Amino acid sequence: MFNALVNWRNWRLPVKLAAVLIVPVFIAVGAGVLQIQSHMERAESYAALQRLVKVRSALIPVIEGVQAERRIVAEGSGPQALQEQIKRTDDARTALRAQVAKTSLSQVVTARMDDVRSRIAGLPALREKTGDVPGVIKEYTSLTEAMLDVDEVLASEFGDAALSRTAMGLHHALHVQEQVLYQQAVVLSGLTRGQLVTAEVRSLVESNVKLGYIAGQFAALATPEQLSSYWSFFNGPDIEAHRKMLATAVLHPTSDAPATGNTTGNGTGNNANKPKPLPIAAADWSKASGAVAKSLDGVVTGLQNDLRDTANRLRDETSDRAGAASAILFASLILAGTVGFVVGRYLLRSLNALRRSALEVAWHKLPEMVATGRGSTEIEAVPVDTTEEFGQVARAFDAVHQQAVKSVIEQAAMRANMRNIFVNLSRRSQSLVERQLKLMEELEKYEEDPDQLANLFKLDHLATRMRRNNENLMVLSGGDVARRFHRPIPLTDVLRAAAAEIEQYQRVMVHTAPNAEVVGYVASDLVRLLAELLDNATAFSPPHTQVSISASIEAGDIVQIDVVDNGIGIDQEALAVVNHRLEAAGEGVEVQVFREMGLFVVGRLAARHQIVVRLDAQQGKGTRAIVLVPAELAPRREESWESFRGEAVEQQLPVRPTTSGPAREPESVSARGSDSWFESPAAVVPPPPAPARQSPESARGFLDAFQRGVQRGLPDRQESR
Repeated sequence: MFNALVNWRNWRLPVKLAAVLIVPVFIAVGAGVLQIQSHMERAESYAALQRLVKVRSALIPVIEGVQAERRIVAEGSGPQALQEQIKRTDDARTALRAQVAKTSLSQVVTARMDDVRSRIAGLPALREKTGDVPGVIKEYTSLTEAMLDVDEVLASEFGDAALSRTAMGLHHALHVQEQVLYQQAVVLSGLTRGQLVTAEVRSLVESNVKLGYIAGQFAALATPEQLSSYWSFFNGPDIEAHRKMLATAVLHPTSDAPATGNTTGNGTGNNANKPKPLPIAAADWSKASGAVAKSLDGVVTGLQNDLRDTANRLRDETSDRAGAASAILFASLILAGTVGFVVGRYLLRSLNALRRSALEVAWHKLPEMVATGRGSTEIEAVPVDTTEEFGQVARAFDAVHQQAVKSVIEQAAMRANMRNIFVNLSRRSQSLVERQLKLMEELEKYEEDPDQLANLFKLDHLATRMRRNNENLMVLSGGDVARRFHRPIPLTDVLRAAAAEIEQYQRVMVHTAPNAEVVGYVASDLVRLLAELLDNATAFSPPHTQVSISASIEAGDIVQIDVVDNGIGIDQEALAVVNHRLEAAGEGVEVQVFREMGLFVVGRLAARHQIVVRLDAQQGKGTRAIVLVPAELAPRREESWESFRGEAVEQQLPVRPTTSGPAREPESVSARGSDSWFESPAAVVPPPPAPARQSPESARGFLDAFQRGVQRGLPDRQESR
């Protein structure tokens, strides 16, 4: 893995493009993810603020319920009105508890909520008190102040600038409303008794001061729209009437003020001057103070709606930004992927076009021109028409292709000339050899000296081998030999003719072949093919051993010919190389090594007729050459032909006998022939007894005499002279 990363130059083009794009893509994805995460966190914070808005919306009815209970107690409306209000307050408390249970609150808010919860737990006992109205009012006020503290803490949780001012303004509006309702309860309590006490007047003055201070804070925090809404509500005749009646209540003498009056002569006060009742009607005060509180209800409701709408809007906007950022990031990734895909596909298509064109030229066009020697110098341009680097490379390849075509045509012409020269020389040499063979045949007919006749036989056989070498040269040059049969030839005679073509024909054991005959146009090539195999088998086996050649008919009527020797053998690796070369020789591969000429001759002759040739190693020692002839090239023949041909016995071809004395043993051949290339295998079958009469024909003349005999319709063997 590390080496693959280090060798980045060997990466495929898509991998390199991905590596180029991955860095900016990762940076963009990272930045986009961070931005989306920030928007999501802000949206979640606005969702939390929305939940706080709901908590405050549930808290305000509880505050209003406690304030309403305080007012009822102060004006003495009776238990029926109080019970109805208690029910509304308890319902509001239940709603508040449910909303708090669904909301995650900070520790400060939770602590304040716990304090309020403990105070609210004392409401039932507070509601039972009926004698001490000022004390009850004071406890209700203390509970209200505690809930307002909770509201203030909740308002401080709105850290966003767009919400904090509205949240705090709502708290100030609630506080102003609390001061107005507190003043209403205190004055109503005094009106019930007829006069206020000094402590109540002092509390009214303090409340009025607080009201002015809190109103100033509200004005400082509120937006112009909120101020306009505030003054639109907090204005009118009821507001002015409330101020006047409040001033009257504050300035009127209290009931606990020192009394003044006249005394009689005996020193006792007969007409003490007591303070007059408050010159305020309870109904007028309730109406004016209620109108002020209701006006503040409108302000509170407007601020609540404003706070809720703003929180909803901010959350929606933040969510929309997160969605837009996600869409932009996704679109950017798709765009980057599309651009990378389009560019990469163009680059790959251009490279593939260059590659296909190069391979087409290298594997098909140039070899075809080399093989045929024909072709036009006009080339087909690489289908890359751009003017950038790939187009320039394509034009450069076209130039190389043009020069290669010119060189191939020149080389093909030179090769054709050389091939023609080889064919011409081979034909001339073959013509001379044929004339030499005819001359020696004439000399053999009239020679009586056995020794001289044996020497003539040797010269005759050497000339036969020279003719075979000339024919091999014709095969390698792409030409065709003149020796052809026109009639089917028995398979046994083909095997004998192949044995007669080699130098050490005495060592070849020809076994009886099946009743099959080789078609005429294949027989001569099969003879040369088998002769090459036999020549090699004798060259790579000890001189005292025999080489056997046999044939059999296998499945599908395929004729299998085996050439077996007891030579030095061949290892498996070299065997695989030889078999590969046998197959490749039929595909037009040129001769690479002079010593391998026989290999290519066999391969080309086999490929010409779809004959299969392969080598196999013996289990002991030696090599076995297997030749598979298709059934249509060597069909079975009728028995009458064998009777017509004469005896068909297993025969060992001996050396040509002399007129006196035994047959001479052939000279031992220990050196490799120049056209040998492998060792042939198989167990040697003991030679059968020689026939009573030997053929006087020379080794070279055996095939010619056989051909002449076939043409005359007579056996190919003659009586010896």
